[in-house]
Amino acid sequence: MKTLKKIGLFIDLSDMDTLLLQYIQKLDEVFDFEQLTLIHFVALEEVSKEIGDMLPYLHKSLDEILEEEALEKVEAVFHERKSSIKVKVYSGGQLDQLVDWMDEEKFDLVLLGKKSVHGGTGVFSSKVVRLTSSNTLFIPETSKASIQKIVLPVDFSDYSENLAKLVKSLSEHTGALVYPVHVLKVGMQYFPYIRKPSEFQEALEKKAITNYQKLQKKTGLEEKMEIIKAQDEPVSRSIYEYAIRKGADLIVLGNKGKSNDDTLLIGSVAEQLIASDKHLPVLIVKKRFI
Repeated sequence: MKTLKKIGLFIDLSDMDTLLLQYIQKLDEVFDFEQLTLIHFVALEEVSKEIGDMLPYLHKSLDEILEEEALEKVEAVFHERKSSIKVKVYSGGQLDQLVDWMDEEKFDLVLLGKKSVHGGTGVFSSKVVRLTSSNTLFIPETSKASIQKIVLPVDFSDYSENLAKLVKSLSEHTGALVYPVHVLKVGMQYFPYIRKPSEFQEALEKKAITNYQKLQKKTGLEEKMEIIKAQDEPVSRSIYEYAIRKGADLIVLGNKGKSNDDTLLIGSVAEQLIASDKHLPVLIVKKRFI
């Protein structure tokens, strides 16, 4: 994985910004960012008439006021106004236009907060990850600013090799432990047509182990892969519950699985792992930046 040098961080000038900045500060200690851009998207309907009427008397534009407030939050966390930290206030435009600008900037990583205690529907973040071509890290507000245990779901799709290399690099930079996991899912509806279901599952397990051994040779990943049997349970739930059991603080997965290459969509597993009821950071990796 190339080093993380150019980072975009979405803020909304709420209490959660402090957590996100603290998370970024810890990553900065490891990766030494060259540039951090705080991104604040202001929808037209968010600006009240009262605020609009006051602006001429403040002798500042709305963008200038919001930028100043964002930099005050930076100073509170970093204890200085670093020249490498900039603010981008995007007001009066459409979200897809903002994402076009993001992709032109070619961020190595874009971070988004995910609220639960402080409210929030998650619709905005979900839209951003669908539209952007950047790697996207979702950080729930209950997260700790550290990466110590990484869960790597492996499905042997086109993403797997590059994901394994990325996670290995993250582990080397942070000292985090890596937990590769493969969810073995065979719907019960197929068993009436299989004479010996146990033998069939055993064959699938052997195939998964063989595929993982090939992956290890290509990537240098040394950790043993665990196999989870998930019958009728969603793959995302199996991964999430496994990550909880391991005490993981990051799940890394590809934008898509084995099907549907539409870049404007994310796979069902990724969609469910960033849902509002999930409370672990999730890094969704797009092919372009692996």
